Amino acid sequence: MEVIVGRYAGFCGGVKQAVEKTEKSTYNYKDIYCLGEVVHNKQVIENLEKNGLKIVNSIDEIPSGSKMIIRAHGEREETYLIALERKIEIIDTTCIFVETIHKKVKKAREDSFIIIIGERKHPEIIGTSGFAGENYYIIEEENDILQAYLEYEKTNLDKVYVCSQTTYNSQKFDYFIQKIKEKFLNTELTIDKTICNSTELRQKECEELLNKVDAMIIIGGKNSSNTKKLVEITKKGLEKVFWIQTVEDLRKISLNEINKIGILAGASTPDYIIEEVRLYIEKNNI
Repeated sequence: MEVIVGRYAGFCGGVKQAVEKTEKSTYNYKDIYCLGEVVHNKQVIENLEKNGLKIVNSIDEIPSGSKMIIRAHGEREETYLIALERKIEIIDTTCIFVETIHKKVKKAREDSFIIIIGERKHPEIIGTSGFAGENYYIIEEENDILQAYLEYEKTNLDKVYVCSQTTYNSQKFDYFIQKIKEKFLNTELTIDKTICNSTELRQKECEELLNKVDAMIIIGGKNSSNTKKLVEITKKGLEKVFWIQTVEDLRKISLNEINKIGILAGASTPDYIIEEVRLYIEKNNI
């Protein structure tokens, strides 16, 4: 069987710096907390917890005067203010692309209605919306566009700023923008496609691989947004798509009658896991 591993599989720059910064912090400090998972990968999180990282769901769980990591997905503006008030030292690993969006949204909220395209419950979207002020709406599905317009009409604003989750599906974003333009006809729209380069490259490579392989293995956490998008794209062109987290998951899957198989991985998947999967396939001559 021929195995093709995607060039853009594995850690993106934002995840790499977040993990490295967190690892260094666990070595330097005894008690260190993180609001949610640093990145969406079970194996990475387990290793960090072994080094002493304490993952919590709320800043209320963090003792005053402690050290707190803000994960790659970023946090709401009020989190920084609470940390300052309670003398909690922040170690910020927010992805530079996410941080840039926060700055843009904070500036745009002065005179614009904010539309954020993404998954409402995703930590990145929760963080970004926390910089949008009172006049914003999150679009997750096409029917949200009408509601966004109705909310916009309640304001006295004549400008709309549109951005997106960095890991959002590029084609879906473009489709939503077309529909937004149709609805917000007499509005000054600023469209900012804030999908990061790494995400777009992965999704483009995924589409290209569909024509070269008989099946695809996608490696990544089940709560990883960018991994989920790769799976969605792949399923549109291939019947045999296997979403796994580690090589152990692969042992339960039959890959018989497959001549060429592609391997792609989400941005939070360590290189060693990708290599384990590749070696397993080649060693067993599946």
